[in-house]
Amino acid sequence: MTNRFINLEAEQVILGSCIMDNSNLEKVADILEDKHFYFEENRVIWLRFIEVARQGTADGITLKDFFANNEAIGNVGGVSYLSTLLGQASSIVSLRNYALKLVELWQKRELELLLENALNVLVDKSFGAIRSDIENEIAGLAFQESKKKTQHIEEIITDFEKEQELGLSTKFVPTGFEKLDNILSGGIYAQQLVFIGARPSIGKTSIGQNIILNASSLGKKCLFLSLEVDKKNVFLKFISNLADVANWKILKQRMNQVEMSSVLQSKARLREMGIYVNDSSFLTISQIGNIIKNQIEKQPVDLVVVDYVQIIRGEEVRNKNESQIIKENTSQLKALAKQYDVAMLALAQINRKAVEGSKQEPTVNDFKGSGGIEEDADVAIILHRDRTDGQEEGYFSNSGKLIVAKNRHGRTGEVAINFDGEFGRFTEIKF
Repeated sequence: MTNRFINLEAEQVILGSCIMDNSNLEKVADILEDKHFYFEENRVIWLRFIEVARQGTADGITLKDFFANNEAIGNVGGVSYLSTLLGQASSIVSLRNYALKLVELWQKRELELLLENALNVLVDKSFGAIRSDIENEIAGLAFQESKKKTQHIEEIITDFEKEQELGLSTKFVPTGFEKLDNILSGGIYAQQLVFIGARPSIGKTSIGQNIILNASSLGKKCLFLSLEVDKKNVFLKFISNLADVANWKILKQRMNQVEMSSVLQSKARLREMGIYVNDSSFLTISQIGNIIKNQIEKQPVDLVVVDYVQIIRGEEVRNKNESQIIKENTSQLKALAKQYDVAMLALAQINRKAVEGSKQEPTVNDFKGSGGIEEDADVAIILHRDRTDGQEEGYFSNSGKLIVAKNRHGRTGEVAINFDGEFGRFTEIKF
């Protein structure tokens, strides 16, 4: 077996960060086991750290004797290796992502070994038997669900209070709409799946981009997965919104001096924002997961916006209808939010026929393929604008509302908004 699938630095960062601050253990304990460490000395240290941490504090002082009595650890001297680990400690990196990386490397090492063993028995076993063995083993490697343990309520209270002290229970992304954030107790929380649905031509992409700009202005980092609109048009909408200049003027260079100056200033401002855009089309959930994973490895993000959920392709579509495919995809989006500890905002389409020819307000039941959305959403929001009187189909009033139709963790309600179509901007109407 080769040593391609190892990462010494990641192992040392996790060990050093946990020894430096034991609260970091909570970020990785549900996914990381000693077997995931490649280097034997790091496996031994991890097991000892867990043992001491269960009894009290496992830091550089309480672990010093252990390192001193194990001079072989790290092959550089026990206490010296403790200093090396503490030097790798970081309060900036996402330890959970490092832990997921170690798990993935372990999976690849195990798979490589599995394939080598399969080659050795090709003569003795049938193809069907080998395939069955490999499929079962791969399924076992993939099963890395978080380990839940039964706790007394006192332990749960203690954990909750510790999270509050560390600020872990308040990790959320404000939407920038004050009343909406009040209804959502601050905004979109990490590991939550939030849907915003609208009929065609109402502005679901614009509301998603508005939230990205609002969140980025507050220092949050956002990943926009634009499955329908290309990067150039995404950029034009962002600049138009910030500069108060119609995007067609920017595209055709039909601007006066004031508008040109505003666009230049907005470009400079946009460059400083933590916004990342991927405009790949026809993506599956697994491909979306890979994009999020690769982005987080380069630069962690707080919010992922997917535009939009009904055009995500199914992994296995044979003998499945559209609703079943959407259900599978929404469940997996929820899983990705939890796995990568990000706030997940999925834009969605409302069935056109459900409210065609009337001013009837849509409901959660009107989401296209609503079964999965109703079940998996932590929050379901409907963007509604009435059709303008006397106008043909496709014309809607600028005034409208965001209807929080489902909120698993709080209250529902409505937020009055106004849409400025020239700049693709939604603003809250305050009474």
